[in-house]
Amino acid sequence: MMKIRSFFALIILFIILSLSILSISTIQDNWSRLQLNIAEQNRIEYLQLLLVASEKIYDEHQISHISKLYNNPDPINYNPANIALKNLIAFSEKQSKSSHFLQDKYTALEIKRLSNIIRKNDSISSSYSFNRLSTIIEHKMIRIPNSSIEFMISVQGIRLTNRLYSSFTELIDQLIDICKSNNTDTDSKIKAIKLLGGIDEIKDRLITIQKFYLNNSNEIEKINDLVNEIFNNNSEKANKTIYKELVSMKYNDINIQQINVFYLQNKQHISLLSQLLLKQATDIANNQINTSKIKIYTMVCFLIIFFLFSILPIIMMIFKLSDAFSLIQKAILQLSNNDLNINLKENQRRFSFELDAIISSLIKLKNIQIEKHLLENKNQQLIHQLKLKSTTDYLTSISNRRAFLETIKHSSPEYFNHSSLAIIDIDNFKQINDKFGHASGDEVLIKFSQLLSLFFRKNDLFCRYGGEEFAILLHDCDHILAKKILEKLCTKVRYLSVALPSGEKIYFTISIGIAEMNNKFDIDQTIIHADKALYHSKATGKDRVTVYTHDMAVY
Repeated sequence: MMKIRSFFALIILFIILSLSILSISTIQDNWSRLQLNIAEQNRIEYLQLLLVASEKIYDEHQISHISKLYNNPDPINYNPANIALKNLIAFSEKQSKSSHFLQDKYTALEIKRLSNIIRKNDSISSSYSFNRLSTIIEHKMIRIPNSSIEFMISVQGIRLTNRLYSSFTELIDQLIDICKSNNTDTDSKIKAIKLLGGIDEIKDRLITIQKFYLNNSNEIEKINDLVNEIFNNNSEKANKTIYKELVSMKYNDINIQQINVFYLQNKQHISLLSQLLLKQATDIANNQINTSKIKIYTMVCFLIIFFLFSILPIIMMIFKLSDAFSLIQKAILQLSNNDLNINLKENQRRFSFELDAIISSLIKLKNIQIEKHLLENKNQQLIHQLKLKSTTDYLTSISNRRAFLETIKHSSPEYFNHSSLAIIDIDNFKQINDKFGHASGDEVLIKFSQLLSLFFRKNDLFCRYGGEEFAILLHDCDHILAKKILEKLCTKVRYLSVALPSGEKIYFTISIGIAEMNNKFDIDQTIIHADKALYHSKATGKDRVTVYTHDMAVY
């Protein structure tokens, strides 16, 4: 018997190990991809900050250079590259703890150093620094590994926009050098002509990518608009004008300041285009991260489901079969010993219907529990309804007298310090019932109860005390303040009305008696005092508020 159990146990163990190794291997592979994708996403964010910093360095240099040409002072505190460099360095320091980003901090510091060199406006040093800056950006783009064709196209577009941005800055530099040399700087003219040719080449490559490789982009309309803005007719005219003057060796008619403004505007469109392409690359990286996460979650769920719904039932089946084989083995031994006292039908029924009987029993137990739970819920609802009915006035839906007194009884003694109790009676209520009917009288009670709910604070207690009488306990309110508050209530009631089906309206007033209460154990005496004050209000003309005094006559 032990051999059979061992055989089945080995089979199960082999299945578990095989699937576990396969699943864990898949999870590890996807986890590694996920980590690489996250690192790639961070590199894209770093590249974005790097591009922003480079653009700010180009713009700062261009504006400063053109200002010096015309002997204009630099704009006050015009250092746009400082903030961008600060953000770049802060991000690189945050990421430098990871082995993937050990060099990025040094790169950020190198960019800052190049920015300081460029600010000196030395022609040779600036040219070297610009080339170094472009090389660093190109290197950072190459360091972002991604097998997606769409991603590679986006990065290629970013590379071209960065080259175009720097080319515009270098072209302005060469034009300024030519102007300073009074049209004798041949090297600058040659460099400027090469830059114009390079701009045309970048234009052709960028338009090719736009037309043939970015058709599936979600931002294709914006990309098309920006490319058209960058390479419009004015751009063509500006480049041709510069080229014509350079070739003719005159260079007298070009307005550098106007060309500078035009290129600065164009660079704004280039920056937006670069951001769109970066966004597309970021979206691709995010999709790859999400795909890796989904694969990991899928495999984890598969393992859980596999263990819950495959392995456990198989193990249970093995033990059941083992018991069955044990009984069969026992029966065979009895037969071999000529022991014929064997109830095979009983054993057969046990093999065939043991699980069915257990399941049936569980179903019955479940049904019993469900019925018990439903009965308990029903009882709780009935108890709640009975409790609600016992504490709520059936007509006005506010607290009744019993709930009012019970709340006072179970409240802490501190609650009643400087509190006031008022008894309110609707004036001439019997005449309203006699004249307009009890239904209209009920509407008056309901209308007045609704006003009480809106008028008093949440920590004040009020109830329908009986008939047309209502009781109010004003918390932390002496008799002077209570009188002012309840006089306002009297004023509001005068304007309260109940509309009849005939269109006629019922107006009514209330009389109020107030007694100050400092101890909850004196509630009965306080109610008596408030009643006396109420009777005084009734006797002296109704529609008024009276505060109880010790020398008050009883009415």
